Amino acid sequence: MLLPGVTTLARMVAAARSEENDRLHAALYEAVPYDLRTEVVRLLEVPEKKRVSEPERLRLGPMGVSGRAMELALDRAREVRGLGAGAVDAG
Repeated sequence: MLLPGVTTLARMVAAARSEENDRLHAALYEAVPYDLRTEVVRLLEVPEKKRVSEPERLRLGPMGVSGRAMELALDRAREVRGLGAGAVDAG
């Protein structure tokens, strides 16, 4: 039995992986409601006079250790929950 060479095998694996990624992205795209998709695209825009997008701001969060920082962190958690990503049925 003759097996394909390493380069051929690597190419075959890359092609299979690419096809599967395309299928996965298509399935996830269909699972996300239209309103949520448009909201996510809007969130990726960096607002005027700001340095980062909203997702980046939410990712970074407050840096201090204080009661006020905890309050800001909880506000941030509410904002993230309010984005509606839980509406996506990925299962």
